[in-house]
Amino acid sequence: MTRFQAFGALLILALLGLVALGGTVRVTDSGLACPDWPFCYGSIIPPVDEYRAAGFEAHQVWLEWSHRLAAALIGLAVLIYAVIAWLRHRDRRWIVLPALASIPMLALQGGLGALTVTERLEPVVVTAHLAAAMAILMLVSASWLGSFRPPAGGPEGGAGVLARWSLAAAVLVYLAVVVGSYVTHTDAAYYCGNQWPLCNGQLWPDGRLPQWQMTHRLLAAIAAAAVLAVGAMAVQLNPRSRSVVLAAHGAAALVVLQILLGAATMWTNLDDAIRVLHLAFGAAAWTAAGAAAVLAAQRAGWISFAPIARTAPRAASQVPGAGS
Repeated sequence: MTRFQAFGALLILALLGLVALGGTVRVTDSGLACPDWPFCYGSIIPPVDEYRAAGFEAHQVWLEWSHRLAAALIGLAVLIYAVIAWLRHRDRRWIVLPALASIPMLALQGGLGALTVTERLEPVVVTAHLAAAMAILMLVSASWLGSFRPPAGGPEGGAGVLARWSLAAAVLVYLAVVVGSYVTHTDAAYYCGNQWPLCNGQLWPDGRLPQWQMTHRLLAAIAAAAVLAVGAMAVQLNPRSRSVVLAAHGAAALVVLQILLGAATMWTNLDDAIRVLHLAFGAAAWTAAGAAAVLAAQRAGWISFAPIARTAPRAASQVPGAGS
């Protein structure tokens, strides 16, 4: 890979790590360990006496503090990535446009992060915060994919159908992840006890919060079916695309693992470590499903990874009036 591509790959991994760190903050009830924003008890370094008086442990405060610091540093890296994309790759539209789109999303993400604290972990705000993070992750991933050399030849047979299915599957995975975040932050999971796949012995239980939990499970099941269908279709693409197959099969494996982790979350009475893994692998599944959709769209000719053709300057003898 080029240095730009290596930077993009590391940035994607860092964004996934940030999601996992945010999940750790949530399951350890550390989200309000720093009750103000952007500082923590009015200081850059959290004062021990104040957070102890507020009833928080040191690990909770430093988890929240580390999450904010990591978010600031990774946000700066996203901005640097977008600037480099603009300065060095303006002839590659699919590199530049997603990278530039990540900048306003980054500003939105920062604002939602502040509201998360000032609104005392309001579930809708926290869910929007995660939804924006997932959007930034996909924009950087799409830009990174666009930096690779496109394959020779035109659209491939069956790629259009695959692209439509891949896009639908990616949207379903995204919705499942976002609804799962809302379930977590409303504590809806507690209303189903330790039951999976049923909830209180029912497929569709009474009550708003248990129904949100079952909506998340239903979305996950539909998304898994769609992703598995995309994986089966990818191997039938003619000629077969190795990158599409890799992304589609990776998404399928991650979605299946994600469902197993969701079941384990319930069976272990919401074990903290499994809940963090559930969120982290959900973000990874969304990344892989989105990558499959982008690559399939490129194979179908919907988008182009190729450089923008530049018109060569005409010789002086070809310019009207030249030499007269």
